[in-house]
Amino acid sequence: MALSAPAFAQTIDAKGADELANTLSKYVGKTALKNGILKVAPEADGYRITFSTDAFLKAMPKQDLLKGSLGEYSILTKPLADGTWNVTSGNMPSAAFEVSGPKGPESFQWSVDDGSWTGLFDPKIGTFSTSTFAYDAFKLSLKSAEQDIDASASAAKGQMLATAAASGGVDLNMTQSFANFNETIVTKLPNLDAASDEGEAAKTETPKTETPAAGEPVKVTLRSSELGSVAEGKGLRNRELMDLWAFVIAHVDEKKLNKAGQDELKQKLKAALPLWDKLKGEYHFKDFAVETPLGNFAAQNISQETNLDGISKDGAYHYAMRTNGLKYPALPIPEWGVPFLPTDVELVIGTAGVDLDTVVKGAIDDMDLNREKVLSEEFEAATAAQFLVAPPKLVISKSLVRTADAELTVEGEMTFTGLKPASHTTWEMAGFDKVVERLNKAAETDAEIKNYITFVKLAKDFGTEVDGGRVRWVVDQKADGSVAINGNPVKGPDPVVEPGSDDTMDVPAPEDEEDNPDAQTDKAQ
Repeated sequence: MALSAPAFAQTIDAKGADELANTLSKYVGKTALKNGILKVAPEADGYRITFSTDAFLKAMPKQDLLKGSLGEYSILTKPLADGTWNVTSGNMPSAAFEVSGPKGPESFQWSVDDGSWTGLFDPKIGTFSTSTFAYDAFKLSLKSAEQDIDASASAAKGQMLATAAASGGVDLNMTQSFANFNETIVTKLPNLDAASDEGEAAKTETPKTETPAAGEPVKVTLRSSELGSVAEGKGLRNRELMDLWAFVIAHVDEKKLNKAGQDELKQKLKAALPLWDKLKGEYHFKDFAVETPLGNFAAQNISQETNLDGISKDGAYHYAMRTNGLKYPALPIPEWGVPFLPTDVELVIGTAGVDLDTVVKGAIDDMDLNREKVLSEEFEAATAAQFLVAPPKLVISKSLVRTADAELTVEGEMTFTGLKPASHTTWEMAGFDKVVERLNKAAETDAEIKNYITFVKLAKDFGTEVDGGRVRWVVDQKADGSVAINGNPVKGPDPVVEPGSDDTMDVPAPEDEEDNPDAQTDKAQ
């Protein structure tokens, strides 16, 4: 819902419904009202807004790809005296449809039990200042020729809070969680013998339409006591983005956008920058378990997180993946190898010093929607050249792999100026001696391991002992290819190849010139 002002008096009537519909049409198009996709009608002390997916599908060009019903979704909105709008919904849409896939029909079903949603829309900030939802359970089912997926969860809830940001736009926080998440994936493998027989028959007979007989399906089940997510935005330019969307809707039927229209589009694109100041998203599984034919895997927590700056001259963009408390079934590995299986893995990487501001604004200025190539070759070449001169920096924040006895961490950064990598990383390991002890024990039954022990001990000699018996390696790689560990050179610079030297790559002459010396003489003349 995107209302810019409380345009209606407190009297609820058909006129107010029409005015509300016209306001909404800026963002969904007049056709949505004309075709009954979106309807607004007075109801009690508010307005009922209904979105019909059936009407939406009916308005689409005739097609046989999608069949079924996605249901109807409606909300009741009530204008309040302070200019805000109270919004409620007691129905979460259910859906059931079938898609014609490349290997046969694919069906989709979705249902929600006892769902509800409430919100308070504030025109001053152009979004909901508060919003909450909850439902008792949901079920999802996907069926296809190759795979069946069934998922469910219970006790779902979520909340959003938004306030005006000092820098412009809004600051918002969103949380949601689902209890007792369960997903079963059944992959239907073809019978290899049947497939082979069919392939042989196809060489001598007309191809048949029957599919190979199904082999034993592979079943994998995912379980989690809680699936949750958190999102946080700072300075989100929601009004400017909605204005941009309204512009797109207003011109969606135009085959070409004239110069005045393109100038207005460019203004709106720039007005939406930097899109947001900061944007953070995270989701997690608690008490995660995976049941497979190989056995059961488990983890106490699994999470992924992104942190993104807006479009700026010095932006940073980071990604983190963390898996803690890993457990494994009996695996086909030697017994001595079990303690080396990771119990915790954390990877935190990103980029820094990214100048998207220059690129994006330059692209907006350069673009021409009526040109065969929207962006000119000159702009693309200049952008690529600038990237080579000042590429972004790859940053590794503290990441780790932990086993029953040891922990290895790494952090540092890498640059690629002129496509020549240079890096500074710090590696630390706790439990080094315990690892050597286990390897020595394993070598008693596996002689080949003795070869690895030599290299492991050599690695420790390059390191420096720090707090608590940890071993540290500070690795510096320069753009010339040289490498040093803790200040000690271990590799010199890469050789410099001079033009015309013996190391210069020979380019073979074309075959016709090798066979015809006169052709080479003619070229020389």
